[in-house]
Amino acid sequence: MSCSRRQFIQLSAGVALATSAMPYTARAASAPAGDTPLPVPPLIESRRGQPLFLTLQRSHWSFNGDSNKVPVWGINGMYLGPTVRVYSGDDVKLIYSNRLNEPVAMTVSGLQVPGALMGGAPRMMSAGVDWAPVLPIRQGAATLWYHANTPNRMAPHVYNGLAGMWLIEDDISKTLPLPKHYGVDDFPLVIQDKRLDNFATPVYDPPQDGGFLGDTLLVNGVQNPYVEVSRGWVRLRLLNASNSRRYDLAFSDNRPFTVIASDQGFLPAPVAVQRLSLAPGERREVLVDMSQGDVVSITAGTAAGLMDRLRGLFEPSSILANTLVLTLRPTGLLPLVTDNLPMRLLADQILDGVAVRTREFRIGDGMPGINGALWNMGRIDTTAQQGSFERWILHADRPQSLHIQGVMFLIKSVNGAQPMGEDRGWKDTVWVDGDVELLVSFTQSSSDHFPFVYYSQTLELADRGTAGQLLVNPSA
Repeated sequence: MSCSRRQFIQLSAGVALATSAMPYTARAASAPAGDTPLPVPPLIESRRGQPLFLTLQRSHWSFNGDSNKVPVWGINGMYLGPTVRVYSGDDVKLIYSNRLNEPVAMTVSGLQVPGALMGGAPRMMSAGVDWAPVLPIRQGAATLWYHANTPNRMAPHVYNGLAGMWLIEDDISKTLPLPKHYGVDDFPLVIQDKRLDNFATPVYDPPQDGGFLGDTLLVNGVQNPYVEVSRGWVRLRLLNASNSRRYDLAFSDNRPFTVIASDQGFLPAPVAVQRLSLAPGERREVLVDMSQGDVVSITAGTAAGLMDRLRGLFEPSSILANTLVLTLRPTGLLPLVTDNLPMRLLADQILDGVAVRTREFRIGDGMPGINGALWNMGRIDTTAQQGSFERWILHADRPQSLHIQGVMFLIKSVNGAQPMGEDRGWKDTVWVDGDVELLVSFTQSSSDHFPFVYYSQTLELADRGTAGQLLVNPSA
């Protein structure tokens, strides 16, 4: 069964109400307004050369926000991991310690570092083993994420809880009049879907085809969270850490999201959108104007109807029983950021270079693999030159997102049309449904022994071989 005891009670109440005179559709419109305080992961920073310790270990956690804690994996004693904040220009020593009983590999998605420091298969940590890279932070402010990318085991390892946010700050981000008080007006939101059993313990049963879809929406590891904020601008850093589900986000009162950043940092200027997509592995930073003092919620599509929810009691369901992401409750406090939003976030950037070649990639449609080949640790699939640009054309009949390590790219077209405004910044992860054209910038070098990997963010497909290896020869 895929329904927790608490969900069963809620559903039973729904059945009883269904016999009343009040239409079900009217009741469904009044979704929970948030009944669990949003857990904010602790913030750890590297300053003055002090190393950052990330211990992979078993722990206990309550996905209902109550005292019923169940066994999970996590980092530093909690489900998921602390938020790491580093500063551009620093050299950060990171100490991963694997205290689990099986091998694990870790990486930081979006980090621009050489292949030898990217992690992954060549840096596998056996049980009881550490890995301590020194990472040169030489990129602009951005919201990244660190997570397990263990070969053939990435999907269950991320699902179990080996993931967390990684924030980079720079001189621009420090001076822009944006909310930047972590946990006060600047919040990380790690969005996932899971399937919980009767004891609210996560169940992972990957399908034979495609990716895992759960029926329970979690944010920072809890259901139906709320957060109290001051009356002003609030910054939300969104990360889709789900195994395969893409989210379509909207506000309950139809107010716009003010999008200020994508995977690789700030957009040139803020972009206001009514609905915001978030693909697996994607990150977006948004601002919300709470100055009017109204309670507002973010939702992710339409929740399951009554019959679908009842059916989910007896068989696994891939339809979300509830789609509440977060409820924002403004308090009477004065806002921390009172300035108007800046009209520009970054200066205009002129690309110094043109694509030196065009490549085409067909991403595991009917069968896993890229261009018909399954991932092979001993084979280099693509070779490029550091400092160059290439035109990559991606095709997928099965919609999924693709992540490319060690590069940054611009989306040039989506099925022949211009990309949406919120997708016009530098990225490293892209949703592919049909054809997508990218302009890829190879900023870092890799080697035969430590190649970059590009892979499907439908993690089950990546584990089955929908991935390739990228060698970037260093510039002269």
